[in-house]
Amino acid sequence: MRDLAIAERAQLGLEYIEDAIVTLLTNHPDGLSAAQVAEILGLSTQTSSGHGSQIASGILQMLVGSGRVLWHEASGRYLDNPDKL
Repeated sequence: MRDLAIAERAQLGLEYIEDAIVTLLTNHPDGLSAAQVAEILGLSTQTSSGHGSQIASGILQMLVGSGRVLWHEASGRYLDNPDKL
C-alpha cells in the first residue's frame, strides 16, 4: 500500500473519531472530561492505564483548536460548541 493511501486511511479514521466525540458531547450538554470521553468510546479498555485519556485529550485539544468543541476550565469539561460550522 502506498504511503498516500495509508495517510488517507489514517485521516479518515481520525475524522470518524472526531465526529464521534462531537456527537457524544452534543448528547451530554453538561459536558464530559477527557477521561469520560475515553471511557465511553472504549479507549480506556483498549489501551494501558491512562493512555486512553491521553489519546482523547489530544483529539479534544485539536477539536477545541478548530472550534468544534469548547473547553470549560471551571468544570474541567469539554462541551459541544453550538456555534460550530
